[in-house]
Amino acid sequence: MSNSVTSTSVAALADAILALLVDKYEAPAETTAVDTEFELIGFDSLILVEVAVDLGRRYGIEVADDELQEAGTATGVAELLLAKGAGV
Repeated sequence: MSNSVTSTSVAALADAILALLVDKYEAPAETTAVDTEFELIGFDSLILVEVAVDLGRRYGIEVADDELQEAGTATGVAELLLAKGAGV
């Protein structure tokens, strides 16, 4: 896979994750971007557990809340999911 395809895939997946965070988990749309740290949004470990379950179901892969915490942003989570084999 070329870098442009990879970066396009990461961007598309990050946008989908951001939409989930805003729509379902009430991240503030005006101040939240794909590179906004989860801590700045106010997402604690309980919310990240819920997000991990949601993403696991949505993309058919297992993802742990501590992996999301370490990824830190929607872009980081997109990179993690793609590394685990999630498709866009």
